[in-house]
Amino acid sequence: MTKPLFLKEIGPDYGNVPVLREGNKVRQVNTQENRNGQHWDFVQIGCGESWSFPEIKGPACISTIWMTLSPYRGKTWGNAWETGNFLLDFLDYRQFSALREVWLKIYFDNEPSPSVYAPIGNFFGPSFGEYRHYNSQFLGMTSGGYVCLFPMPFAESCRIVIENTNQKKFLNNFYGAITYNLLDRVEQDVGYFHARCRRESHPKKDVPYTVLQATGPGHYVGCNLSVKAHKMGNPLKIFSFLEGDWDFFIDGDGKPTISYTATEDYFQGGWYFNKGPYCTPTHGLIIKNRLLSSFFSKIRVSAYRFHVHDPISFQNGIKIVCHHGEWDEVDADYRSMVYWYQREAHSDFFDKTEGGTPSRKGV
Repeated sequence: MTKPLFLKEIGPDYGNVPVLREGNKVRQVNTQENRNGQHWDFVQIGCGESWSFPEIKGPACISTIWMTLSPYRGKTWGNAWETGNFLLDFLDYRQFSALREVWLKIYFDNEPSPSVYAPIGNFFGPSFGEYRHYNSQFLGMTSGGYVCLFPMPFAESCRIVIENTNQKKFLNNFYGAITYNLLDRVEQDVGYFHARCRRESHPKKDVPYTVLQATGPGHYVGCNLSVKAHKMGNPLKIFSFLEGDWDFFIDGDGKPTISYTATEDYFQGGWYFNKGPYCTPTHGLIIKNRLLSSFFSKIRVSAYRFHVHDPISFQNGIKIVCHHGEWDEVDADYRSMVYWYQREAHSDFFDKTEGGTPSRKGV
């Protein structure tokens, strides 16, 4: 006699979707407002001002964050120059300053500093702060929208703030929807989501670029790295920053606990990403100049990796470094966006480093 087979046992992707979840309560906060009896789908954020979604009461877990935004506008609609710039940015919709200067901040359980703090362009995609169409298991830029599927549990409250750091231009159109599930409780062994960006426009010689430094317990789940060469010329030399190894120091280990043989190897590519951009659920290359274009423009690379099946856990702390060249000798502009889970309180490492705080230039 064969053993009965139940629907839940044939795999989470196929088996769990049709299973009815007793007591499951799904809720949402969004940008829809009623202004003077009229329905508005978007909000406007003034120069140097912030706007907050309605606070979410826990215990709960955010399942989806969706956003989109327009390019900046000047202070008035009547200026033909400002209107022309707005239309050109909107029609191109690839690189505009709002993606670098409008920041996403997420606070859990009334914490004093945000667990998530980054420009919108960096958080959802390339750390160059520009729109590039791609999608992965957790993050994507899809036909003008920005989506995050990282689960974000919290016990007491969640406050999501959109901050316009530009002091001269206002954000005319910001749309967003945060979908979450109410929970009975959040267990003590559940980590809180964290995401931070940083930049070193000229990494120090003989010193690797630090991607993440955190005190635990927690686990690292991925990052986006974007690098731009400072010089043009021989493509074999311009791409030499990719020779840099990736080293993971876990719980105070004096030598690397985990090490990858080159930067593109960590992102699951090879040979300087010789086949060009690609995207999968867990790793991908969003931007790479063609080889010969190094004679006419500065080479750029932007890649992501998520540790879905192999989260890298730490109990006391972790430090992740990316070497810029084989011996940390290559001068290039390094920008990164890192994602991890841990219990509070998080350290202030990112607040003390270059690119850790907002500016008009962005990160």
